[in-house]
Amino acid sequence: MQSLLSELLQSIVAMPSRFVDVALNDPLAALMLVVGAVITTASVAVFGYLSLGAVLSLFTGSGGRSPPQAGQ
Repeated sequence: MQSLLSELLQSIVAMPSRFVDVALNDPLAALMLVVGAVITTASVAVFGYLSLGAVLSLFTGSGGRSPPQAGQ
């Protein structure tokens, strides 16, 4: 387990230099990396915003519809 965690941390540290190597290899590769980063960042931001809204709604009780009234 220790070696697995160590290898994971080493690969995370090594990734930026590998991405730079790929981006400097070809202009199209650099463009694809940028587009992928933008799409990933946007989707994570939207999901985070929706998740935060759901958690806040859970604790504050705001949002959503109220249950229908019995007499109406």
